[in-house]
Amino acid sequence: MSLIIEEEQVIHQLGTNMFLIVINFFEIVAAIVGTIYITKCREDNFSRYFVCFLWFSAFVDIVFGWLPTLIYYTEQFSFLKETIFSNNQWAYNAFDLINFSFYLLFFINFIDSYKIKKIGVYILIGYVITSLLNLVLSGNFFETPMIYNLILGTLLLILFIIYYYYQILQSEQILDFYKTITFYVSVGALVFHIIVNPVFIYGEYYNNEKSPEFVQIYRIILTTANIFMYSCYTIGFIVCLRKNKSY
Repeated sequence: MSLIIEEEQVIHQLGTNMFLIVINFFEIVAAIVGTIYITKCREDNFSRYFVCFLWFSAFVDIVFGWLPTLIYYTEQFSFLKETIFSNNQWAYNAFDLINFSFYLLFFINFIDSYKIKKIGVYILIGYVITSLLNLVLSGNFFETPMIYNLILGTLLLILFIIYYYYQILQSEQILDFYKTITFYVSVGALVFHIIVNPVFIYGEYYNNEKSPEFVQIYRIILTTANIFMYSCYTIGFIVCLRKNKSY
């Protein structure tokens, strides 16, 4: 029986590794193309910050996404089995806060209305403070996704992106909205978080032992959403790079 369980765990881990490889590939491609874009074009600071954030995201996924596998399957890292590094949930809980904070700040920066922008900054500060308190006081920081942070972060992101679209519709940007990197970031981030975060929340109650079918669907959704998001970013960089060259 133990051999069967161990074989199932190995198969499960191999499947996880394949999905990680695909995700890592697309996010690194987006970061590389973004780096080429900002080196060849005179872009605003936030577009440059966004490319830096892509590299940071790739770093987090590569290091903390692969670390549990290395700890479990290699002797070199086996000494970390009884430490917090054997489970990467805490790392992604911290990253989620950074992730939402960056995206919210990114879209707040592109709001034209000073009043709305000021309100947005206050909302962002409130989100960061309450999310930090949730991380510290929940008692589940190392074990489960932070539901409050995910739900509120997703709702605020949707709100700011919708306002960004409304702003485009009310201005001359509507004529060439598809030539700005902000538009591609908005599409990729919006679709990704709307699709993935509900699955994250629902997935808290399932694992490979309870429902292997759900875990498989979970992987497919997560991988597809990542491919879509990073492909949006890559396409955006290419389109904007060609636009700048045409000038």
